[in-house]
Amino acid sequence: MIERIPRPSAALIALVLAAIASALFLAKDVDLRVYWLGVNGFFSGTRPAYGPRSGLGFPMEYRYPPVTYLLLYPLRFASLRVAGFWWMLAAWANALWSLWLALRVRGLRFNRVAVLACCGFLLAYVVLAVRYGNVQPFVISWIFAALILAESHPRWSGLLLALAVSFKIWPVMFLPLLLKRTRIRSAYWFAGWLAVLWTLPLAFFGAAEYATLLHDWYVAVRRVGETASEFYYFPGQSLRGILLRYLTPVDPPLSYFPHVNLLELSPQTALRIWMLGNVVLYGCFAVGVLRSGLGRLWAWDGLAFVVYSLLEPYAVKSGLISLAPAALTAACLFTLSESCHHRAARWANRLFVTSCAISFGQAVLQYKPWQRLLLSYGLDFWGNLVLTCAFLLWIRAGVPEELTEAPEGERGELKPNCAKMA
Repeated sequence: MIERIPRPSAALIALVLAAIASALFLAKDVDLRVYWLGVNGFFSGTRPAYGPRSGLGFPMEYRYPPVTYLLLYPLRFASLRVAGFWWMLAAWANALWSLWLALRVRGLRFNRVAVLACCGFLLAYVVLAVRYGNVQPFVISWIFAALILAESHPRWSGLLLALAVSFKIWPVMFLPLLLKRTRIRSAYWFAGWLAVLWTLPLAFFGAAEYATLLHDWYVAVRRVGETASEFYYFPGQSLRGILLRYLTPVDPPLSYFPHVNLLELSPQTALRIWMLGNVVLYGCFAVGVLRSGLGRLWAWDGLAFVVYSLLEPYAVKSGLISLAPAALTAACLFTLSESCHHRAARWANRLFVTSCAISFGQAVLQYKPWQRLLLSYGLDFWGNLVLTCAFLLWIRAGVPEELTEAPEGERGELKPNCAKMA
């Protein structure tokens, strides 16, 4: 029998206390400082919106689309420390809300082993997300909530994904998950909300200034994208960073990190391989989603966050909180298939535990030379590949359908029908 997690009252109190403590004592507001200085400097006329003098200054420049200046405008009304406190509490609130949706709406359930494995997997990513204060936790919570609400509340689902894309752009990779018959209305609402958000600055800046802002933003983003190195985001744990470090002799942006290259190709060649690999891998993912049955779609939702983390251009470890929805989904799949005798499901469980062990091992390893070596070799990247294989095996074994087919009130005591999957 699947064991229920503890009553939410005690867990909720513990999480609230952890949120307040992290906001007061752990948060360093490294990335929030860029947003805070960027918004205050731009609206006071002391800093440009984009370029080397924006944000915190080169290389910590402001690179989000112009609409985000309006979305972050409230940062002007507080000091950096006060803004950082409320920013972190808001990030926790978003995360807890999306977790609540995963438990109550989607019906995810976990046994104790799955909970421990999931916590071990996320330990380092949660700590780094708290310390850096990036917008990433908000973006990931919005995407996860958008996918959960896609069938029942398409209007809000579309808005949440539109907000995520307005900040990071790359969350548009999740759009194929909204093209299924039961979710297509969310895709329409997403297009509508995105159009509203991106035209909103016209009312504040006027057509001429808004056009200039869009141009300057595009130039800033293109400059970063055309840099054939990891100067801005090192050491990246996505496919782009791995190929640059493995295939080229380019010196690491931080001299105390080791060279790990196996070949001596040009950086431009490595980036062409990355772009080709991205097209092929993402194409396979999109085809798999579109061909999947509705009963397995929630597992593809979880896998999408791993694919996103592997294929986005810049995935430094402090941003890999993007894997949180994948870890939660995988923990539920692990729970559902624990008593299953299907070979693919058993292998998937082993791979999930292996991925969690890789992540947790790095979290507790505090010897800096080894940390730098493992980051250079991209151990997070390889651990995510292991997790990808686990998802594909669970999907192949039909494990996701076991949660989908159960009546909502009986999901907590579900036992997989292994005979059907054999």
